[in-house]
Amino acid sequence: MDGIPCLARQIGGNMGTDPLGALTVFVTQMIGLSVASERVTETIKQWVGTALAAKMGADRYSGAIQTLAILSGVFVTALSGLNPLSMPDFKAFDWWNKADWLCWIIAGFLVSGGSAFWNHVLDILKATKVQKEQLANSTALAAGGQPIAP
Repeated sequence: MDGIPCLARQIGGNMGTDPLGALTVFVTQMIGLSVASERVTETIKQWVGTALAAKMGADRYSGAIQTLAILSGVFVTALSGLNPLSMPDFKAFDWWNKADWLCWIIAGFLVSGGSAFWNHVLDILKATKVQKEQLANSTALAAGGQPIAP
């Protein structure tokens, strides 16, 4: 990880002093990984075609696509070199490290939910941040101080 400076700085926010910032960084990483995973899944679905859906039946095909989405999430997370869960023993691209595999599998499940879910979570975080800033500004004005910049 020493040779890859962007990976060393990926956590972004300090959970002790800025939990909302750290959570926003996490959700943003999940959105990026989710979009990439969706593209991989859609590409494979195009290669397979609709003939497989007719052979398998709707329920089995839906389960197969969800399994494919999870596997593509694991694959995309592993190839990204990111540590979205901030696992302590994570070493980027160390294929024999148990912490890496655990991170990739958990992130694969999280990413397979789709980017729309993560975009909604990010919208909620942004709204929370705006509310906190407005509350801080009104408190500062009530105390006779200057408003805090947004």
